Amino acid sequence: MHSFSPQNLRRLAGALAASLTLLTAIADPSAAWQTAHGKPDNSGAVDVDTAPAGSPLPNAPRLGGIAPGAGPVIAPDGTVYVVNGRGKLMSFKPDGTPGWSRDIATGGVLSSPALGSDGSIYFVSAATIRDKRTNPPTTTYIAELHKFTSGGGYVWHVPLPGAAGGLTTSAPPNIWRAGGYDVIMVPTVRKFGGFQAKLTAFSDSGAVLADQVVKNFVPETTGGSGWKWYEYFNFISLCYWIDGCSFTGPQAAATVHNLPSRMLSPFPAVAVYNPATNNVPLVMVSDGFQDVVGYFFNGSSFLERFRVRDDSRHLVSTPLAWPDGHVMISTGGYGKPSEVMFAGLQMSTIRAAGPLSWAAPTALGNSRFALVHRYGGVTVLRGASIETEVKLPGESIASAAASRNHVFVSTASALHTFDKANMSEVATFEWRRGGTSPVAIGPQGHVYAIADDQLFVFSPPGGVSQDPDIPVPTPQPSPPQAQAQTYKPPLTANNNRLFACLELDGDDCGKGDYRSIAKNFCAKQGFAAADDIKVDSKKVKAETLEGQFCSKSKCKVFERIVCKM
Repeated sequence: MHSFSPQNLRRLAGALAASLTLLTAIADPSAAWQTAHGKPDNSGAVDVDTAPAGSPLPNAPRLGGIAPGAGPVIAPDGTVYVVNGRGKLMSFKPDGTPGWSRDIATGGVLSSPALGSDGSIYFVSAATIRDKRTNPPTTTYIAELHKFTSGGGYVWHVPLPGAAGGLTTSAPPNIWRAGGYDVIMVPTVRKFGGFQAKLTAFSDSGAVLADQVVKNFVPETTGGSGWKWYEYFNFISLCYWIDGCSFTGPQAAATVHNLPSRMLSPFPAVAVYNPATNNVPLVMVSDGFQDVVGYFFNGSSFLERFRVRDDSRHLVSTPLAWPDGHVMISTGGYGKPSEVMFAGLQMSTIRAAGPLSWAAPTALGNSRFALVHRYGGVTVLRGASIETEVKLPGESIASAAASRNHVFVSTASALHTFDKANMSEVATFEWRRGGTSPVAIGPQGHVYAIADDQLFVFSPPGGVSQDPDIPVPTPQPSPPQAQAQTYKPPLTANNNRLFACLELDGDDCGKGDYRSIAKNFCAKQGFAAADDIKVDSKKVKAETLEGQFCSKSKCKVFERIVCKM
């Protein structure tokens, strides 16, 4: 690693400012929020005006369990898409009115979807299936890439290479676009028998174009922190964020300002740099540990262009791609001060002081970037120098979102709106259980934020859409909701008895199953908790919340669930 004088850091700031000018020149002002961090470069910014997010539209829809790091994506026509942890893909109108929904029923989803040029929706699912009927019991791992049309048609699903070996991911797919074609980039990780990070490129027909190992090693520990490497990648075994690892489970923090103690950052998304002069993209990927790598993609293979390693810290955030081929990423750990690392094609590395941030940096323009603090606050860098630091009470792993005039930051306790020019706070919407999903901005100026398993929608300037054909209703007070409701018996959407076990064969079905399913059932009804649960075995048609059916002739079903606020 190199050390840099103040003069060199000033030169860096000038170089980054020049790069940002190029970024502004090649940016598409009409681009929607089609990938997890806005655009394929992960810049987290769109060229639209917004209003301060002070009061959301009424009747915020519940989502059924969203994984940490997952959030909404938005099509150019304003349609919003969200996929929940149980594999349910949902569409919403710009004002949050529910549209169609589809269930894949083949695995959980730990990340945001991505939208193709034709409006297609791509996302990755993973599942672990244990068959106890064999001796010894067998375990099957499934990891797939799914494609839907914008109208909800299921086009295809294809396995990820190496899925049978325990491959999974909590990173969202990203998309490289060139010449009218989409290439879907999927970062994955395997932790069984050693750590392996991979990057796979798919065509829009589902064919594997390239499959690249980014990093492969089996260290014993990460050094002074005392963590073993597989604990650092604990996101792979999150207990479905419904009971035990979620905000509402017994591991939840004592105050609304803190994230759950067991929550770790999702695996970093890739960043795609599309040069203005040719169609050869540079795909930048972090192994989530100590290496960041840049690959040229030629349509059939990844060619390593640079690899930079930080031996003294973890690479803790998703990278941001610069239009000159550099990458910006936050680092931390090993008991050393957190830094921001800039790396590029010449294998050079510049490190500057910065906060501990598990979120992708957000481009604000004029060589300014917003980095959200893991433990409360936001820092704005101008080049490699700190311009502004704002302390906030809530923790966060969610990236900021920037419009022409505002910066939006989600924390565990509130959604904060800042004036983009001077970072003065102009609105605060208090909530609970936020700070885990990135904020997204629609092409008409709506702002979308997730907290407490609800999708909050904030109106664009003036309370009407920038598209006069899509009106936005005036906010009205939400009708009061009963504090408790008894379901005797609770039924599924298809009017079948609600199955009380997580496995379809009902084996080893215990009280943990009952509580988790009941809580998820109540969440779908708009309640926060489940109580007074009664279960019995009956010869009935028993269905899960995902539309699957009990495989036994006699199934455990709920007789009663009392849902409470």
